[in-house]
Amino acid sequence: MQALTADPIALPPAHPLLLVPLLLTPGSHVRCDLPAIRDRLRAAGHPVMAIPFLGSWAAWLDHLADLAGATGSGSLVHHPLRPGVADRYLGALSRRLELEPVSADSQDALRMRPLPLALAPNRMTAQLQAEGLDAPALLERPATQDLLFQLLLSLP
Repeated sequence: MQALTADPIALPPAHPLLLVPLLLTPGSHVRCDLPAIRDRLRAAGHPVMAIPFLGSWAAWLDHLADLAGATGSGSLVHHPLRPGVADRYLGALSRRLELEPVSADSQDALRMRPLPLALAPNRMTAQLQAEGLDAPALLERPATQDLLFQLLLSLP
């Protein structure tokens, strides 16, 4: 396991790899950085199987819908996105979850019982919690931890 922004780690020659992007939207990391990492690893002689980004998995989307319903959330707070694929995806996700999409840099992020679209704690979740909102990152929720472990264990 390696963070997207970490320096490449040394691997045994021709070691087979499974690229599992734990990313929630198809932003530039999914569209640009991951293909570059995959190509770099393949050029180094590693067989690489790439899995779609986590935010596109049906079980993950079902879990988010269940979470939104269970928490009574009214908005889906996300980090600012550029126009294009990622914001169109966010619109579709918002419709599926029946939550209003709200950018974290908007004053509206503090209303409507927000559900942060953040896998791990970050500035966005810290800001929401500093405002007194119960808005933990997704992995701070035991049910989400359990689901993600089960999903990862079921991979090839």
